[in-house]
Amino acid sequence: MKNKLSVLLIIFLGGYFLEGCLSVETKEYSFKLKGDKSGDGKIKYINIMRSSDSLGTVESDYNDLIDNYLNGNKLESELTGIKNIKKRLFEEDDQLCGEMTFDFDDITKLKFYNYNNKVLCYFLGSNPMNIFGSSETYFSSNGTFAGETFPVIFWDIDQKKFELKTSLTQPSEKTTSLLEMWNQKGEK
Repeated sequence: MKNKLSVLLIIFLGGYFLEGCLSVETKEYSFKLKGDKSGDGKIKYINIMRSSDSLGTVESDYNDLIDNYLNGNKLESELTGIKNIKKRLFEEDDQLCGEMTFDFDDITKLKFYNYNNKVLCYFLGSNPMNIFGSSETYFSSNGTFAGETFPVIFWDIDQKKFELKTSLTQPSEKTTSLLEMWNQKGEK
């Protein structure tokens, strides 16, 4: 029994460490309220790349992008309360970009909070939309950013459109854009 558990643990950990390392340079979020809490949203993933720290190949990381993110439900499983989801990949400014559009019934399921009926705030830390990388850094928004020590963005309660841009991974000698692979293989 102990040997079987050891084998299962090795298989699990091996699969975990062999998994690819996908990231993006920046992400742009846009949420628009239609009613009290419902509306639509868009997330744009700019410069999709892989890390050279990945134990997989460029092709296996690309296949992960296509199979699990574009055609699979990896994005949906990490977000709650979204529906009518559309996803696409495209080239823009010599970079591979992705976009996901969706509708939602309750913006508070997307890490927005109503604070004293005066402002809506968005908590950047432990972000449920934090895929393609482990940490997002605030870049800009049409709200008021409280600062790195308190990563919250505030918007007036009457505002209906919320925009936010974050940085994740800067391109370097340790990253490889997936644009060339996308141009070669397409979306399968």
